[in-house]
Amino acid sequence: MKLPARPTQFAVLAALASCAYGTPESPDQPPQILATGSPDIVISQLYGGGGNSGAQFTHDFVELFNRSASSVSITGWTVQYASSTGNSWAAAPLSGTIPAGGYYLVQLAAGSGTAAALPTPDATGSMNMSGSTGKVALVSNQTLLRCGGGTACLPNAAIHDLVGYGSADSFEGSAAPTQANTTAGFRAGGGCTDTNSNAADFTTAAPDPRNSASAHNVCGGGGGGTPDAGVADAGGGGGTPDAGGGGTGDGTPTRQPCTGTFGSAMTATFGRLDGFLVAIVNPNTTTSCRGDDNHIHLQVRVNGGIEDIAVNAASTTGNPNVDFRTVGAALRGGAWSEGWHPGQTLDYPGNLGVSSTSFTEETLTQLTASVDNAIANANHVSIFGTGFDGTGGHLIHRQGGSHDGAIVINPTTSNPTYLLFHFTTQSF
Repeated sequence: MKLPARPTQFAVLAALASCAYGTPESPDQPPQILATGSPDIVISQLYGGGGNSGAQFTHDFVELFNRSASSVSITGWTVQYASSTGNSWAAAPLSGTIPAGGYYLVQLAAGSGTAAALPTPDATGSMNMSGSTGKVALVSNQTLLRCGGGTACLPNAAIHDLVGYGSADSFEGSAAPTQANTTAGFRAGGGCTDTNSNAADFTTAAPDPRNSASAHNVCGGGGGGTPDAGVADAGGGGGTPDAGGGGTGDGTPTRQPCTGTFGSAMTATFGRLDGFLVAIVNPNTTTSCRGDDNHIHLQVRVNGGIEDIAVNAASTTGNPNVDFRTVGAALRGGAWSEGWHPGQTLDYPGNLGVSSTSFTEETLTQLTASVDNAIANANHVSIFGTGFDGTGGHLIHRQGGSHDGAIVINPTTSNPTYLLFHFTTQSF
């Protein structure tokens, strides 16, 4: 019988976007000794809701990723699991080699429900993970751990990576977010980011297991342990595009804590903002950094300042809320160039051939997860929106009058992706 999931609030895209980043741990989560950031193999995704009610997949799984520039043998290693406060661990044996930027899927126990099968696993085990809270370790031998329940897991030279999620008593830094039957924990940057804090490195979204046959995601830093720092010049905003080689083809993203201090690059006219996405604050996650119940707040670095962009994710009136879809098209208004470009308007029907019937109706939870997945690896962004004051721009829904809002990801590539939104009550 699989452990039931704890109730959870909405998925958080990046713990770096949460203003809890860097704050003291809560009393029920004592400070943990940080493990040394893994230079190569890390846990990149974990999911314990397999086969439970509402689950997308039949089995639990742990996904590994090689963030280094060289192949690494994991023969003789194990993935181990223990309950959130337990010290009895179970292990799944590993074998083979993970190439640079490659993924490796470990299939674990199945639940009783029916759902989609996982992609072909690279290893299997029988551990029954909790869908909400627990701890997973990547161990470079086959000896079962005996930590937890009051005994610290770190330091331990055999633990190559450790992720505690939910109310786990062992973790790196502080625990990753609580999961649910419909959400997995994702390491930022497609697996590239390792700051030695589970809370900072992991967010939740709909599970998306990757195996050895999945596309590689070579990290921009070559596996040196620090994400590519070329997002923007923090001192003066020179605007040189990131030269990183992330899986998006648009440079490896660099995230930072959200901030309550904003720049003033925008004006009240409609336009396009070109910058670097550095933090994301989802609905119901914080009241700081402009967090609220009805918007996803994107913080975009532009010429050395931070602009706050509020994405409509729910409506305070009417039902249902906001609909969503993506579409590929050339960047409207010319090549990406860091800064605020007033007068660059967007019209869904006229410019993108999209009508209200093209959209999919989504709940707040679904929409948040959809946006999370779409921008998880975003670095450069272009945002069509209108300034509402001197410290940011208000975005995004179908506004009519050729003044529609959109997030454009990978705008420096030949085929960027537009994220489009509109209120269900609007027809066009």
